[in-house]
Amino acid sequence: MSKINFVISNVPAELALAAQLIDNRDDNAHPLNHNDFYKSRAVILAKTVVGEIVGCAVIKAGEGMVGELGYLVVSRHHRRRGIAQGLTQKRIEVAQTLGIAILYATIRAENAASKANLLKAGFQFWRNYLSIRGTGNTVGWYFLALTEDIDASEVMQSLVGDRIPVKECLVAEKS
Repeated sequence: MSKINFVISNVPAELALAAQLIDNRDDNAHPLNHNDFYKSRAVILAKTVVGEIVGCAVIKAGEGMVGELGYLVVSRHHRRRGIAQGLTQKRIEVAQTLGIAILYATIRAENAASKANLLKAGFQFWRNYLSIRGTGNTVGWYFLALTEDIDASEVMQSLVGDRIPVKECLVAEKS
């Protein structure tokens, strides 16, 4: 594998290229909300030694002790080289410097690669819920506590609110 650098960027031209990379991804995820993307707390780029952007990932907009991961994408021609894992590790490091105490991410049930990436980085599975977008997709919630004094269970419950876990949804439908 050629050397990949993982860098934080707020350079408008690089952010535009990263957004284009996300827009052109080959999965069936929902479209990128460009306004939200540009408000991200941190945009991490995976760049080759010649400066080509081959991947990106963000800590989404927000403030305080909770950070949401999102928009991880790696160029089709650079996959299976550890870039997604490097982007995740860099986001964890950045989150710590930003004073974030807990990171979380939501992953569609069929996205085995993203789930494996998070678990390898130390994230824990929380629960599965149905997508609030009305797609019928099952979405898994994952978290990583970055400090020992955080009640991860309390934080995660506050994030999911009154959503009903998928297992409970299935039981209710059968009654």
